[in-house]
Amino acid sequence: MTFKSLKISFLVIFTMSLAFIGSTAHADAAVKTPSWGHWESSKITYTYSGSSKYYQKIWKSAVKKWNKTGAVKLKAVKSQKKADIVLQTSASLSTQKGLFTGYTNYSFYNHQDEDAEIVSANSTLNRDLLTSFSYTKKQRTNVATHELGHALGLSHSKSRRSVMYASNRYESISHQDKVALEKAYAD
Repeated sequence: MTFKSLKISFLVIFTMSLAFIGSTAHADAAVKTPSWGHWESSKITYTYSGSSKYYQKIWKSAVKKWNKTGAVKLKAVKSQKKADIVLQTSASLSTQKGLFTGYTNYSFYNHQDEDAEIVSANSTLNRDLLTSFSYTKKQRTNVATHELGHALGLSHSKSRRSVMYASNRYESISHQDKVALEKAYAD
């Protein structure tokens, strides 16, 4: 193979790679983050029920990320009785479907012809699993942001670039996540 044909081969492969990356990014951008419900108001209270200052900071960072979207205003309260959302950690977290790095339970009302109205939520991070798989602080914050997204009414996204992608520790809130939250709280 001559230098000229090698150069042309490289150029063709490079161009095809760029086209593939561009089409993948475009297809990913077209995927929307679904929402299933919302709170009665975009002003939502939360509390952290754990004793770990480290995880309190993780949850606080996740709250700041959602507040930064402008779609909701999460406000800390001291009492669990006054909190809409309770944020916590657990040494282990398993369900009938297996082990999870995080999990969110919620209660809601189903309204005819509308999204569900969320009335309470508990979001939990699995400390042992996050530690055993060497999640960084940023990755733990992304998992907390994902779980808080569920507590706010977002479902799993099919886009790997979304914080709401089911098995994602690498991404934070994407434009599509912000749009979905804005749409859910548009009233």
